[in-house]
Amino acid sequence: MVAVLALTLVAAVGCAKSVPSGVDKDLVNGWAMMAEAKVPEPEAGACWTSSAGDVDKIVSVPVATTAVPCTDKHSIETVLVGHFTGAAADGDLPPTLDRMADTYAACDAEVTKFLGGSWQLGRVRMLVYPPTATQWRGGARFYRCDVASLTGISGAIEDRTASLQGSLRAGGDRLHGCAVMDGGIDKWTEMTPAACTAPHDAEFMGLITSKSGAWPADKTAAKAAFDTACVDKIRTFTGGAINALANAKAQYWYPRVASSAEEWSAGNHNAHCFVMLPKKISRSLKGNGSKAV
Repeated sequence: MVAVLALTLVAAVGCAKSVPSGVDKDLVNGWAMMAEAKVPEPEAGACWTSSAGDVDKIVSVPVATTAVPCTDKHSIETVLVGHFTGAAADGDLPPTLDRMADTYAACDAEVTKFLGGSWQLGRVRMLVYPPTATQWRGGARFYRCDVASLTGISGAIEDRTASLQGSLRAGGDRLHGCAVMDGGIDKWTEMTPAACTAPHDAEFMGLITSKSGAWPADKTAAKAAFDTACVDKIRTFTGGAINALANAKAQYWYPRVASSAEEWSAGNHNAHCFVMLPKKISRSLKGNGSKAV
């Protein structure tokens, strides 16, 4: 046993003497530490595609978006990337939209500048995203303000290669105006944009704002919230009563998807007001007065 121990010690000493000169045996001395893992952040100006055909699914599910070059077909553009601070950044989970009123307002202001007018005046939709729960746990505190291009007023997404920037300025190609209802005055499900000098049976009158702060969850609540606002808007737009428009209908609507109550709480209390005609005409109703249609 003593002989074996002696041989082991000699072998160990021999190994120690075989270390090359100038080597200090410190395996990490002088090596740079690896950077802390960080959730990648989106950037303003990025463009995206989505597997969703309807913008409301992006809002309520949500559905993942995929970054693509802006020269390729895309339906979504990122306008602003901001960051949560203070109490909003301290939670265990990202804030929901109904607790993002300040963020929603910041996005709305930036998107309006980007488009050249309020996004609600045209065939676009503003989308406001916090990070996912997984990203939040990874330290992400950014939020993303996007705009999505729509085919009409139903929420169907439209791919395009041109930017939406400036598309809601006066004369912009995305502004609501005259349109053709696909199923007529009583059975329509979509409106296809049309020049007001071309045959059409619907026209955008403008936005109306709720008189109540409460989310209108049903028709009764909606009537209380908007009351005669759409009819009043038509009277202002046409310069005459809706009765002069021969069986025309005033119709308004506001987002009614799963996230709508949250968006309402974030500050969007508006609805779209359209006049719908029982026949096609080829002129705008602006300033129509009591002229027959």
